[in-house]
Amino acid sequence: MRTPTALLGLVVAASVVLAPAASAATLLTDDFEDGNTTGWSTSGGSWSVVSDGSRVLRQSGASTDARVRVGASWSGQAVQARVKPATFNGTNRHVAVTARAQNSTNYYYLALSNTGSVVLGKRAGGFTTLASAPAAVSTGTWYTVRLEAFGTTLRGFVNGTQVLAANDGTFSSGNAGFATYYASAAFDDMLVTDVPGTGGPPDPPPPGTCDTSGTPTGFASVDAWGQNGTTGGAGGPKVEVDTATEFLTAIAQSGPLNICVRGMIALPGPMHNVTSDKTIVGIGAGSGLTGGGLNIGLPVDEAMTAPPPDAVHNVIIRNLVFRDWADDAINVQMFSHHVWIDHNDLASGYDGAIDVKRGSSYVTVSWNHTHDHTKNMLLGHDDDNSAQDVGRLKVTYHHNWFNETPQRNPRVRFGEPVHVYNNYYFHNTDVGIACQANAGCVIEGNYFENVEEPASNRYAGPSGRCVARDNVFVGESGQPECSGTVQEPRTYYAYTLDDPNTVKATVMAGAGVGKIGAATMAASTADGWASVNALGQNGTTGGAGGPTVTVTTAAQLEDYAGRPGPYVIMVSGRIQFDDMITVVANKSIIGVDAEISGGGLQLGSTTRPGNNVIIRNIRFSGASDDSISVTNSAHHVWIDHNEFLPGTDGSVDVKRRSNYVTVSWNWFRGTDKSMLLGHSDTYTTDVGHLKVTYHHNFFDGSAQRHPRVRFGDPVHVYNNYYRGNSLYGVASTMNAGVVVEGNYFEDVAFPCHVGYAESDPGRIVQRDNVFVRSGTCEAAGSVAEPRTFYQYSPDSAAGVPSIVRSGAGTGRI
Repeated sequence: MRTPTALLGLVVAASVVLAPAASAATLLTDDFEDGNTTGWSTSGGSWSVVSDGSRVLRQSGASTDARVRVGASWSGQAVQARVKPATFNGTNRHVAVTARAQNSTNYYYLALSNTGSVVLGKRAGGFTTLASAPAAVSTGTWYTVRLEAFGTTLRGFVNGTQVLAANDGTFSSGNAGFATYYASAAFDDMLVTDVPGTGGPPDPPPPGTCDTSGTPTGFASVDAWGQNGTTGGAGGPKVEVDTATEFLTAIAQSGPLNICVRGMIALPGPMHNVTSDKTIVGIGAGSGLTGGGLNIGLPVDEAMTAPPPDAVHNVIIRNLVFRDWADDAINVQMFSHHVWIDHNDLASGYDGAIDVKRGSSYVTVSWNHTHDHTKNMLLGHDDDNSAQDVGRLKVTYHHNWFNETPQRNPRVRFGEPVHVYNNYYFHNTDVGIACQANAGCVIEGNYFENVEEPASNRYAGPSGRCVARDNVFVGESGQPECSGTVQEPRTYYAYTLDDPNTVKATVMAGAGVGKIGAATMAASTADGWASVNALGQNGTTGGAGGPTVTVTTAAQLEDYAGRPGPYVIMVSGRIQFDDMITVVANKSIIGVDAEISGGGLQLGSTTRPGNNVIIRNIRFSGASDDSISVTNSAHHVWIDHNEFLPGTDGSVDVKRRSNYVTVSWNWFRGTDKSMLLGHSDTYTTDVGHLKVTYHHNFFDGSAQRHPRVRFGDPVHVYNNYYRGNSLYGVASTMNAGVVVEGNYFEDVAFPCHVGYAESDPGRIVQRDNVFVRSGTCEAAGSVAEPRTFYQYSPDSAAGVPSIVRSGAGTGRI
């Protein structure tokens, strides 16, 4: 156990950046590097100090209720530690930090639960939840957890953000500690102080910009059960979410809401409830959910045999990627109605991709691409569920691409009429459509390719009825096995069939994600330094005037990026390669739902300049070197509206006499070496170059170099949003001149450095910035005014978080 005087060294060496403010009196700190638990009192479990990178306190038994506590009987206390859940044994299990512990069964706790939530509670013999919030809790992941108890006010923080608060006066003092409830976990870097720390309530999600227009055809359009068609969140606000906490909070809200999902969000398994009147839409072609699924419906009640007044209804799910779900990807149950599931991509999960059951009805499943999955779509719970399902389960399936999904395309029980039209079936090895248990299916205008058993009303269990008409069977496809009569879908709604001979091409071109609300690449011009008339180039125009080409492979990208003359290069889809592709002069490289993974773009070589280049709307991930390197005297470069995920080296580095560059509206998500400006302390030929503007970028949990500047003067850094940057925001070194204005720093201990590491100091003029739970911006010297070179209109710094979060990144141009 460390004494309070050892704390400063601990914070610096171990980068415990979420510690309370320097004015706090430290009551206790323990990083377990001494290898023992002297002073700790245990109850249950198997506690020991082990090596996990550094030494940590581990509770290894997952079949018991285990607690450990330490310290004096403090009243006001903030207890913080790093916590890594290892295993959960059963449901509703948790790992926790505890405060005001009277003994092993009386304390306050802040718990990470395997129910997909964080819980603030008290244990007074039994457990009482005081407050809870949705949260993604994964085993094997470290979380910084802080529980504050001052007076009767309790606050809970996870990773520096306040997630919960409550008031309770049961315990006025006690020890600090940890607890595991039928779970195993590791704990490290405990810090107990007598004043609250930094951090605040989470920011509300920014306004959303996804396209929520469109209306369904089929059963979701029918006026029935008190609902006229399916409108989802129409009339409600529109928000954008990019974390599991934001997403789970949004889908649980009451009232109409439009939820725009950005990026792939990892959810805890298995299922999460969606409330009525919601539209959930993914942005671009790379947004969606992994790990968990969506449940649209009340809890299962076998005794309920008629639609209840509070049945979940009016839900739209569109343009999402679903992967690795732990139960179902989408489950519609318990008389839920008016649901539209459209233009999604579903693959590689555990159970059903889209299941509809237990009396649900008036559902349309359209334009989805399902692949690499077995239990595709179930309609009807089981053969014994007639009490809930007969007369219901009215579902339309149209224009879906059932791509090598062996079965349940769909498998139907009891529903009538079930309308299956204009779908493309490819190599479904078990059966295409199975219609059983007296279900009635109309199967028309579909295209079956290499499907031995396209449809059957005698698949398994009691037989059903089906009518098959106007379908196309090619390759090794058999013929449908159908008999009986079925209600006509036209009795309920009007529809227009495509020629079944065209269905394959139509569905392959239109099904899946990235096919709705496509962004319009409107003509735009660079501002900042990239707009300046200099070095024989009047502004930055990229490939304007040249041909437009679309590339989908690394070889094509390398070819066109290296050709002489102007080109507008549209990058489509995900391109993976190693190393760097050289981009030469007069190129615009624009993403269309695009990602470059593994490699990066180098603007200019020693023999071929990389001048007049525009790079926009591309996600960069896992670069083996830099994601973008502007080098070798490249000038007039505009890097705009991109997204950068962690790579090996810099995200956007500008160096070696490069000049007249603007870096704007980009999103840096958890990157480390974000942006270097200036090659090295000894590369003095950069003096007089490196004129760069950085504006409206989102530095989201990125560590450093936002930017790190050598020699450049003036460098203009304005209206950027800095959030949770663990090392620093801006560093000016080697006599660089940087103007830092109108930025918003949130939970950034060191917003600006004058000099850094072994580099000599530079100059910083800072003005009109906002600092929230952050340090101050160092300033020194004078810097040339950017307005001397170009015009700009900064936004108010107070509005920067909402402006930048709603505008930065891909899918916004």
